[in-house]
Amino acid sequence: MVLTVPDAGAYEPDIKAIGRHILAAAGVQPPLILQPDWWESQALELANRDPVFRTQLLRFLEVFPTLRTVDHMASHIQEYFEDPSGELPPVLRWGIKAAWPGQLTTGLVARTIEYNLNLVSQAYIAGKTPADAAGTLRRLHREKAAVTLNMLGEGAPGARRAESLQKDYVEAIRLLSREAAHWPGDTPADNAPWGPAPRVSISLKLSSICPRLDPLDFDNACEVAATCLRPILRAARDQRAAVILDMEQFRLRDLTLAVVRLLFAEREFRDYPHLGVAVQAYLRDAEEDILDLVNLAHERSTPIAIRLVKGAYWEEEAGLAAREHWPSPVLLHKADTDAQFERLARLLVEHSDCVHPVIASHNPRSVACGLAACRAAGLPDTTIEWQVLLGMSQRLRKALVQEGLRVRVYAPVGDLATGMPYLARRMLETTSPESFLRLTGPSDKERERVLARPLPTPDLKHLLLERIDVHPTDPKEPGPFHNEPRLDFAREVNRLEMSQALAAGGGRPRAPPPPGPLVIGGHETDTGRIITSLNPAHPDQILGTVAAAGPGEAERAVQAARAAATEWRSTAHAERAAVLFRAADLMRRERSQLAALAILEAGKTWREADAEVIEAIDFLEYYGREILRIAEPRILGGVPGETNHHFYEPRGVAAVIAPWNFPLAILTGMTAAALVAGNTVVMKPASDTPLIAWELHRLLMEAGLPPAALAYLPGSGPEVGNYLVEHPEVNVIAFTGSSAVGLDIVRRAGVLRPGQVAVKHVVAEMGGKNAIIVDDDADLRSAVEGIAASAFGFGGQKCSACSRVIALESIHDRLLERLTEAAELMVVGDPALPGTDMGPLINPQAVAKVKGYIARGQEEARLAFSGRLPEDTGQPDAPAYPQYVAPHIFVDVDPHAAIAQEEIFGPVISMCRARDFDHALTIANSVAYGLTGGVYSRAPSHVRAAIHGFRVGNLYINRGITGAMVGRQPFGGFKHSGTGSRAGGPDYLLHFLEPRTVTEAARPTTPHNAGGPPHC
Repeated sequence: MVLTVPDAGAYEPDIKAIGRHILAAAGVQPPLILQPDWWESQALELANRDPVFRTQLLRFLEVFPTLRTVDHMASHIQEYFEDPSGELPPVLRWGIKAAWPGQLTTGLVARTIEYNLNLVSQAYIAGKTPADAAGTLRRLHREKAAVTLNMLGEGAPGARRAESLQKDYVEAIRLLSREAAHWPGDTPADNAPWGPAPRVSISLKLSSICPRLDPLDFDNACEVAATCLRPILRAARDQRAAVILDMEQFRLRDLTLAVVRLLFAEREFRDYPHLGVAVQAYLRDAEEDILDLVNLAHERSTPIAIRLVKGAYWEEEAGLAAREHWPSPVLLHKADTDAQFERLARLLVEHSDCVHPVIASHNPRSVACGLAACRAAGLPDTTIEWQVLLGMSQRLRKALVQEGLRVRVYAPVGDLATGMPYLARRMLETTSPESFLRLTGPSDKERERVLARPLPTPDLKHLLLERIDVHPTDPKEPGPFHNEPRLDFAREVNRLEMSQALAAGGGRPRAPPPPGPLVIGGHETDTGRIITSLNPAHPDQILGTVAAAGPGEAERAVQAARAAATEWRSTAHAERAAVLFRAADLMRRERSQLAALAILEAGKTWREADAEVIEAIDFLEYYGREILRIAEPRILGGVPGETNHHFYEPRGVAAVIAPWNFPLAILTGMTAAALVAGNTVVMKPASDTPLIAWELHRLLMEAGLPPAALAYLPGSGPEVGNYLVEHPEVNVIAFTGSSAVGLDIVRRAGVLRPGQVAVKHVVAEMGGKNAIIVDDDADLRSAVEGIAASAFGFGGQKCSACSRVIALESIHDRLLERLTEAAELMVVGDPALPGTDMGPLINPQAVAKVKGYIARGQEEARLAFSGRLPEDTGQPDAPAYPQYVAPHIFVDVDPHAAIAQEEIFGPVISMCRARDFDHALTIANSVAYGLTGGVYSRAPSHVRAAIHGFRVGNLYINRGITGAMVGRQPFGGFKHSGTGSRAGGPDYLLHFLEPRTVTEAARPTTPHNAGGPPHC
């Protein structure tokens, strides 16, 4: 039976009356979170007023558990809380001054901070373990409140930690059940209108017990999560305990709900009434989630508990959506969330015959709305279970208990290191300018503000949740550049689109007739020789064949490009840009098909393939806009009597020599830049990936590029590539590949040959021995995630990939342990399967037989390269397929030794120790490369030192070092890593242009012999 509850507007006076009564019972409750003596209330008050101080305070809280010495702590206090303006309160100013390293007072300040933060954690965290928390839970029971226990540590870093936490939950259920059996008396929370409620309850996040939850691999992730959760549900059922699944980030929302639908309907759990799940009111489609759960409850004929929360990840979700140009999954205004929260509370009351409403809020207005809805429906006040956080709104909690309501306290468990992010999140909420706690005061006016009805903005819930087109379609007025949004694989529609593209004939929109021809001067050519494109995951599968060029075809291609150069260079800049914009639109149309081809031909995984296509689109859009900016003639100087025109013109014929590992993105970037600058192009793709290059050629032709302006010339590098490099009529060479080949190209191009008029210009992006430094105060979880993605993503086959990890001595072993766990979780296999992290290598070498995950010392590393690791290492073997490579970590290998310098293929990193941060920088700079680098540190002085002293083209702070974005992180290195080309940046097109200056003298306005005074 569904009850009808009128809109809140119909009983708004009742809400206000109930709310005033609750506030009166609770008394005045100023915001007291995180307020021990050392702050003297002033730190929080300043955080309320000053967003910069608030940010620094939150950062200090997060880094604090990693600070292991007094001086370490003192230096961070000094760096985080510098006060050049002198606006800090006196007590804080004194404390910071007293914390200067080496002073007598340093230890006192450091110990005081540590002592007080531990006190804070004890106020808001029930204990380090469930056993430690038993006393707090017993006290809360005496105060007539029930408890739900949550073990902190979402996002398990590895399988061992996840398995341990799973066992801890099972043991906690048994332990607390024994404890609760001895608690005297009943509390209001023990008795619901439908019968006794469990005393023992746990709340858990799936990511805490499942180390690998990826919505991309949806079905498998769902089954793995269900497998991890079943033992906990069985223990809860056997002990008659309640379990509620917490909601995490939006990307895991659908996955969590799928696990709920799977498990709650299984035979062994479908009759158990004490299972539930949280719903976040800030999600636009939260109402649909509740209705789906209501239907599930009807199907299983057993109630489900639904905990309604506002949502704890708003800033993260809104920020991610803004960065990715995705539609926001969350409502963007607090009033919208508050209004939806009230509407959803009424919805839960309406369906309280089949769901058990649980409302989590510290807002008296929200409590009043729920109670008013119950009364409007004729239901008892105890229909709803109210949940509050341990340590927050204690007066409200006691007031609700006094009113005879069912109250349960959400009690986290964990140590200071795992608990600090939770405490920081609580502080972030409490010090927010929109927090209702800041509005609570003794006056009637302040109380009425708390109880005021939220005024939502026009309903935004039904905005299209498809991809946003961030690029205007008018090529004449393209507007500002924005990166093409990635596919959000948390959404089912995007997973389905990619699956269909892979299933549809290998993902190729239109294949060339076998064998595919060369295209020279707009004419198709068959050479009688072929290049065969194979699927590297299945080497016996032929994807297609194309004609192979030789020196003769290369000569014809250069001559055809030379013949077409005059007409193309005379084409207006806007028209050239329009070709690129149209090609970008065509790529969007065939986006998933192109990505599927990158998966099949280049071994890209799903996300890597999608990134490949959107980067190609970005290059087209960005360079099209750049030529419009650069092409505007400039007048230099301001001298009377002359005019100085500065402008650019194309160099002539460009040879584009592309790599296999980015067969569409880099090929598109180099080709588009040369073309839009007015050069004609001979395009030589990698021999391993000719089909996707054919698709690029086809799309550019369809976009209106004159056929003679671009030659499609697949062929071998030594034969065709070298011929183009040495040809006297090739003016500019754009190359991406290994340092050995790139340096050879620079040498060959530097020779002036007979008939050569211009000095060749070489744009070379080459390899790197890229290092990531991990400081002793780093967030190790973030560092491991960043290193694993940078080193092992796409099998390490990126010029920007991490190949060296330099860890400070004090954290080296802990980092190695966690990094090894991360390596063990990597899935190596067919990239067409959505759960694969690393596909096969197209160009496997000896390293393809590396075994296991750790090789210690120089000699063992050399054995690993030869595939002859000792059999007794106990490490797992690499997959059976020779083209696959397991992640591998070399430990304590001399970074200066030859093995650390070799050009290797495969996800292999060398890990070494540094005495201090300066030593780490020295090691990082000790190689002949300078492409990318990374630093994980929370010490501002070390970050500044890295910015000035880490000599690489692209430096990344506290994030992975791969995945540079066009227009955001212009990419390129120096030393042996390249010519500093800065692809995707404002300087890149200049490599394909010649600057010219024309000076024109003004004509005299009178004859030279006119005579007369000079100023008549």
